[in-house]
Amino acid sequence: MLRIFFTSICFLLTFLSSYAQFNESAADRKYRRAAQLYHKGQIKKADGVFKELVSSSPRNPQIYSNIGRHYYDQNRFQDAAYYFEMGSKSVANGKQIFALPLAKAYYRAGIQERAAAALREFRKSASTPAFLLQEVQQLQKSIEFSRLVTYNTHNVKVENLGMAVNSAYDDYAPSFSPLNQDLVFTRKVNGIDENFFVSHLDTCLFWSVAADMGFPLNSSSPESFQNRAYNDKYMIYQKSDNRSVNGWERGGSDLYLSYATRQGWSEPRPFGYTINTTAFEGMPSLSADETALYFVSDRPGGYGGKDIWVSHFVNGKWQVPKNLGPNINTERDEIAPNIAADGKSLFFSSNGRPGLGGYDIYTSKMLADSSWTLAVNLGNPVNSSFDEIAGSLDLDGQKMYFSSDKAGGYGGLDIYKAEIPKPFQPRPMTIVYGKLFDFETQNVVTNAFIQLDALSLEGIDATLWSNKGDGSFYIALPRNTKYLINIEHAYFQAISDTLAVSTAQDIDTIQYPLYVNGYVPVQQEAVVGNFRFDKYGPEQEDSICLQLNEVLQPYSGKMVGIQVDCYYELSDSAQLRTFKEAVMQCFYKMGIGEDYVQFTYWETKKALNKDTTAPSQERGSAIVKIEYLDPQKQE
Repeated sequence: MLRIFFTSICFLLTFLSSYAQFNESAADRKYRRAAQLYHKGQIKKADGVFKELVSSSPRNPQIYSNIGRHYYDQNRFQDAAYYFEMGSKSVANGKQIFALPLAKAYYRAGIQERAAAALREFRKSASTPAFLLQEVQQLQKSIEFSRLVTYNTHNVKVENLGMAVNSAYDDYAPSFSPLNQDLVFTRKVNGIDENFFVSHLDTCLFWSVAADMGFPLNSSSPESFQNRAYNDKYMIYQKSDNRSVNGWERGGSDLYLSYATRQGWSEPRPFGYTINTTAFEGMPSLSADETALYFVSDRPGGYGGKDIWVSHFVNGKWQVPKNLGPNINTERDEIAPNIAADGKSLFFSSNGRPGLGGYDIYTSKMLADSSWTLAVNLGNPVNSSFDEIAGSLDLDGQKMYFSSDKAGGYGGLDIYKAEIPKPFQPRPMTIVYGKLFDFETQNVVTNAFIQLDALSLEGIDATLWSNKGDGSFYIALPRNTKYLINIEHAYFQAISDTLAVSTAQDIDTIQYPLYVNGYVPVQQEAVVGNFRFDKYGPEQEDSICLQLNEVLQPYSGKMVGIQVDCYYELSDSAQLRTFKEAVMQCFYKMGIGEDYVQFTYWETKKALNKDTTAPSQERGSAIVKIEYLDPQKQE
């Protein structure tokens, strides 16, 4: 991340050989001793040795450079600025020599006025290389952007996920699964070994202590930046330190694929040469419909450094990747792309655009012609003067997981969750999971054709097939939209139904029983439960869900409707409304949509007044009835 900074200062110091008026080997030993003390956690002792080193050779620019660079590398930007400024004042021509590193240190420390003043001391010449001039120009733009921080500040919440997830090491590249309610991320131990860890989110919204995911995903090679399909059946990730004779199969850092089996994740395999090359390939992000794979590469044909590319899945094959263009990519590095569930909103990190410091998170929207809008910085407080590395987004489009090494964490990069500023929020989506099965045998039905026709302007038309393995299908659909769904199969009766996508659900599960051609089931009725809503409290929601799940389980795949008869008085209205919301949440969790549920209400006072249209039932009770198809009874 600091490659250009180090190259810049090393270039400037090539002119300083005339200042080598001290015993270099002794100074080097003292510097190494200080660095070792720092690494062991003896920070105060290390700081003391650095001060001694400066006192012993107050006119040597290399010492100020090394110490300042050390603090910069440790994200102690104000300390780095202190030594660079000492160097600028103590060394001949020091203002020019240390202008750029001092400006960068003040910029990363958030002291923009001093950063601008230091950068004004930089003087270019005929021999100044182009990359250094570009560095100065980029820094000037970033300083100006940071000075306008009040215009780039949003009232959003950013929170560290805590010590159950984060550690003293680098924790980054988080990927949250709405289906499994877990977070998979990369942990780099001792700055070398990268492996996948997983933490689960319980019903009380607490994270479990992160655990190593083990073999076969983790190996002796570094694994990082995984991305899972929304059905949790596929995992694509970056594997490094690979080498092979043919080059593309193991080109140093490549993309690998693993799929879920009953025994766990499969043995990972590399993508083919269309995706992997001898260049760097990594940091993948798979679109919700699994037809677009975004990733990072420094292959030829880009704009410089690492760029973001995309490959589309057409006719069973991944196509030649395309660069996302100059509205996304720059001459420096763009990394960690994450495509939102809407397939149109891309979030990524870059150090090549005006920002608040280091890597910042940016976003861009796909236009109708598949081009991208100019990337926009997410601003403060999501971004800071430290590094922010983009991660996955929630389906509601309002929150995202990312990593940062900002102050106040547990060590190195930590994982955070932030609200996305409203101007940048993707369209809220719901993942609709479906499953098809034979009504008589309960066996899954594979390779069925599914057509979705939007019944509202906000919806999207789609066609898909049920999975050839387990008869499932899934699709990301905009919330608060309705569809006509048609299902066809050569051996089963075609069915049509309406599908209403919830306004607030991340996951909507549906099941469709299919009837063999010529089969006619018989419809039956049954009372399956009696509940008390007058004694309902939020703490009872889990028990109600368990009871409903138990009584409805024998009718799974057979129900065609549910009716809930509620008996109340007017004073019970508020509690009845709360009870209804809780029951509907339970139905949603079981994959039962609101189209299948009908609530009827009876005032018990009317029953007592001999109103014969109202059944006699105790006040505060709710009777659950179902209509179902009986495969044992045929006409």
